Amino acid sequence: MAVDKRFLIKSVQKKNEMIVAYCAYTNMPFVICDPESYNDQVWIFDNEPLLQEFAKEYTQKKILLKGIKYENKNFLGFFSMLYQIGVNELVFVTEGGKESLELEELVKKPDFSKLPKEKQPVTNPQLQLTGLYFMQEASRPIPNEEKTALKDLEEELAVNLVKAKYIVPIEMLEGAENDLEKLKNKKYRLPILKNKQEDVLQPVFTDPTEFAKFNRENKFKALAMPFDQLSKLAVKEAKGFILNPGGFHLVMPKALLDGLAKRFPDLVNAKQ
Repeated sequence: MAVDKRFLIKSVQKKNEMIVAYCAYTNMPFVICDPESYNDQVWIFDNEPLLQEFAKEYTQKKILLKGIKYENKNFLGFFSMLYQIGVNELVFVTEGGKESLELEELVKKPDFSKLPKEKQPVTNPQLQLTGLYFMQEASRPIPNEEKTALKDLEEELAVNLVKAKYIVPIEMLEGAENDLEKLKNKKYRLPILKNKQEDVLQPVFTDPTEFAKFNRENKFKALAMPFDQLSKLAVKEAKGFILNPGGFHLVMPKALLDGLAKRFPDLVNAKQ
C-alpha cells in the first residue's frame, strides 16, 4: 500500500531552514547507501543537537561530519543539485523521529532531452556518487587495510572516470577570432592550481554546479571533454588533474589517466 507523503512534503516546503549533514572530507552532502533499500540518501535535520547525535556513530568510524544550514529560499536549488550527485532519497530527522522521501516526490527531475545535444549540460551523477563514496572512505585517518570497502569503491570509481565527460575551464585570449578559431589556433589559457605539496594540477569538473564554484567571476568558458581527450589539454608543468576542487577534490595524476585507459580499453573505444 502506497504511503501518502503529502503532509511530509508540505511540512518540508514550509520549513524556515534545515541543516544538511555534510562530510568534512568532501565538502559535499554526506551520502549513505541504505543497507535494505540500497537507496542513496542524504540526511537532513531540524536542529544541531539532532545532527550531533547522528554524527556520533560516524565520529567513532573516523568520518567527520558538519552541518550546513539552508534557508527556505535555497531549498529548491539544493534539492535540484542532488540529481547531479546521484542521490535519490532524503531522510528528514525531527524531534518526533525520521521520515524519508524519494527525491522525485519533492522536486521534479530536470529533463534536458529536448534541448539540442550541444546545449545539454554535462552531468555525471554516477561519477559524482562513486567519487563521494570513495573519498568518504579513503579519507578516513585509519590504516588502509581497515578500509574494507575501498577496493570495490575504487573499481566503481575507475569505471565511471573512464565513462565520464568532463568540464574543462578555458580562458579565451583577446582577439577578433571566434572561439572555435581561438581553440584551433591555441589562443587560450588553461588555469592551474597548487596543492599543499606545491604540485601543479589542472581543475576539471563533473557538472555545472561544481564548475560554478570555481568560475565565480565568469572568467572561464566551459569546454566539454571526454576522458580519452583530457591528456591533450594537459599543460607541461602539471602533474595531472584535480576533479571538483571545491567538492571531493580527487587528484588524477597523468599516470592514472594512462593506466585507466589501458585498464578499460573497451570503455575508451566505445566512445570513439
